[in-house]
Amino acid sequence: MEYEIIANDETEKEVNISIPSTELERFIDEEVGKMRKDLTLNGFRKGKVPKNIIRNRYLDTLKARAMNNLVAGSFLKILDEKKWRPASQAELINVEEGENIKLRLRFEIIPDFNIDNYMGLEIFKEEPLPDDFLFEQAINRLREQYATIKEVSRPSVVDDLVTLEIVIVENNTVKSKQDDIVVKIGDRSLPDEINRVLAGARKLEKKEVKIGNQIHKISIKKIEEKILPQIDADFAKTQNCENVEQLKKEIMTSAKKVEEKRIEGELKESLSNTILGRMKFKVPKTLTQNEYQRMLQKSNLPDSEANKERFWDIAEKRVRLNLMLDKIAEKENIKVTEEEIMNVISIMGIKLNDENHDNVIGYIGNILSIEKTIDFLFQKAQISEKKRIISPKEAINDTSSVRH
Repeated sequence: MEYEIIANDETEKEVNISIPSTELERFIDEEVGKMRKDLTLNGFRKGKVPKNIIRNRYLDTLKARAMNNLVAGSFLKILDEKKWRPASQAELINVEEGENIKLRLRFEIIPDFNIDNYMGLEIFKEEPLPDDFLFEQAINRLREQYATIKEVSRPSVVDDLVTLEIVIVENNTVKSKQDDIVVKIGDRSLPDEINRVLAGARKLEKKEVKIGNQIHKISIKKIEEKILPQIDADFAKTQNCENVEQLKKEIMTSAKKVEEKRIEGELKESLSNTILGRMKFKVPKTLTQNEYQRMLQKSNLPDSEANKERFWDIAEKRVRLNLMLDKIAEKENIKVTEEEIMNVISIMGIKLNDENHDNVIGYIGNILSIEKTIDFLFQKAQISEKKRIISPKEAINDTSSVRH
């Protein structure tokens, strides 16, 4: 096999390959042998069909399989000789047959880079949120968890739950219709126009509101209020506490543990951003695309220009960070054991089968490797105290993570 690299970008490669046609014939013969083992034709026993009959009858199929093997073998040989790590499968963009088989392959590789100076990184730890704030938030979450829902006949108010039917009309054409949609009045995810028209509405009332070029026709089907429980002795008993004081003490203890985990998460996020700032290199588009698609799938979002603008850069940063962490894990001999992977799979209740086994094992192993490497760097980091410079609301609602 001879080959010439005709496009030699940092991550994107294009290669012309020339292989004697006898190699393709060899692969076809191998495929004939594989097919013969299980093939049964009239007049012949299983495994006894003559090779020339198999070849003549199934030549197109055999040749396609042989060509795939030829491409895969050539691709792997080039990767091995050049010491490249693939970031994508090889794309066959041209084939010419003759005395030699001429292939043109296009693929991406993981760029070669070195990473140093990652030990003892300085990160800054902010003060925890005030105890009274933590307690109030924890109490509110607990009350929300045990809230009851009651239908009401009065006009709706902010925080009520409204069940409705929405028909969206544009240019006198119904674009969509949704029934039994439950929304919370005042929810910021709703358009302001919807929130305004729902406040003060009554059951069975119909509303119309124009948003842009669309008219939203709304039918109110049910209005409900959320009733939050009082934190009293009876409620304390439902939480296996003898009295309110014991309940409050346990809530505060739990809230502080949650706050400690939040601060640790912020520190690890800061550590990740510090590592990212240490090096810039080109990220394979295939890996970024895969991460972008994973993010969309996780959030149940469609692929669109708006979502690409929103998530693409984050996906690229995540890929870059993971590649850097992989390099650190390799240098520091940080490994994930099979037992650790299987423990996570068991906790998550994932059922392994022949179809998903390798993908699940690889995915969980990759996540654990990233987390173990971050933990290793965190233990080696220099943590400095600093005063809080962002509001509690910002600290809680920040969603700009580059980590998984």
